[in-house]
Amino acid sequence: MSTRKRRKQVVRKPRVCIVGIGHQATVLSACFADTGYQVTTVGDNASAIASLCKGSPAFHEPELRNLIRRNLKVGRLHFTCDYSQALSQAEFVFVAIDTPVNSHDEPELQEVLEAGRKIGQFRSGDIVLCVASQVPVGTSERLADIVRKEKSAFRCDLAYIPEFLRLGEAVETFFHADRFIVGSQELKVAERVAELYRPLKRPIVVTGLRSAEMAKHASNTYLATAISFINEISDLCDRVGADVGEVVRGMKFDRRIGAHAYLSPGLGFAGGTLGRDICALQELGRQYNCRMQLMDAVMSVNRERALVVKKRLMNSYPSIRGRCIGVLGLTYKPGTNTLRRSIAEEIISDLLEEGAEVRAYDPLADLENGNSVPGLTVFPDPYLLAGGCDALVLVTGWDGILQLDWPRLRSAMRQPIFIDTRNLFDPRHMSHMGFTYSGIGRGTSLSGAAKA
Repeated sequence: MSTRKRRKQVVRKPRVCIVGIGHQATVLSACFADTGYQVTTVGDNASAIASLCKGSPAFHEPELRNLIRRNLKVGRLHFTCDYSQALSQAEFVFVAIDTPVNSHDEPELQEVLEAGRKIGQFRSGDIVLCVASQVPVGTSERLADIVRKEKSAFRCDLAYIPEFLRLGEAVETFFHADRFIVGSQELKVAERVAELYRPLKRPIVVTGLRSAEMAKHASNTYLATAISFINEISDLCDRVGADVGEVVRGMKFDRRIGAHAYLSPGLGFAGGTLGRDICALQELGRQYNCRMQLMDAVMSVNRERALVVKKRLMNSYPSIRGRCIGVLGLTYKPGTNTLRRSIAEEIISDLLEEGAEVRAYDPLADLENGNSVPGLTVFPDPYLLAGGCDALVLVTGWDGILQLDWPRLRSAMRQPIFIDTRNLFDPRHMSHMGFTYSGIGRGTSLSGAAKA
């Protein structure tokens, strides 16, 4: 009998390069590294790279800082401006640039396409190009063509992996994803990429390239449609005296709708993310002569939502000129520090144009990168902000907002009007504390407010 010891088989982990240093790329880098892969992330901003090398991302995201630092320490995660170094020996190259949008929510692809040129220029062998940026159908093939053109001697396979990370809970939504979708024109390529995600033990959908691209558009547009739908219902609830919260509660018991349905009335979708996918579908409809009537209606409803605050205020005051309005929350969604296409900015600009004095407070908002609205005064403390206000408007919540001393806020105000665009508070409780409360679709009004 052989006494020879069986050698332990060593499974080599693939090397991953991630192009981009924004929110998506940084989260993807840290999460892949924590899964056990060797990850090198590359970008052009030397200052941002230096901060990341110290474990300090430029944006707020729960768990991310610790995740980065842990994987920097064990040597699985690296950040660099050197494309040649980043691409050296990389088998999978992810384009994970946060695709910017213009003022019409249309994607601007210059940075993504330039990333393709750099990948093609600096790669030193065969790669699987994995497009994770939020881009219109057909962009992945265009990007691969750019890569192949730079160095045609090397093979460049292509896959598209739509990201469904949610700001403020991106790490959680990576490790506990509802599903990962991997699309490619070649099944064996899609399966290779799918293997990267299998250690996470989450559902994986392997499909065609354009089906994966369309799945991203369709998913976000479905969510946007649900938002516009419930916002129209909430407007009607206000007029007939119904409570939209009770309406939604009844709806969610229907299995065809479900407990997790995206039915939260408020100010509509912002940030450019959902709007970008709707615009992509509208453009595809124009290209292929396919009418997108529902998409047009969803956008039309959403454009009106920023006016909700001004309309509520003018139900209370004949004019808001000279009125002092305090805005609670500036970021485009809770749990983040970004003001990217925040609806708060639109509301504030509108109020300033009407001649109101507008103040704001947000404990997370990053106001150091030219994000603040001209004419807006930002306060370091919500109680100072409330002093002399004719109304407080909750636009974006944050951890701890429910624990503020609301009687103290009320006593500091000149008029006790409180507009809760997130329906975070109980109307009866706020009324008991002396506020004239107005939620969204809750059958309440500002009828008790002063008209002076």
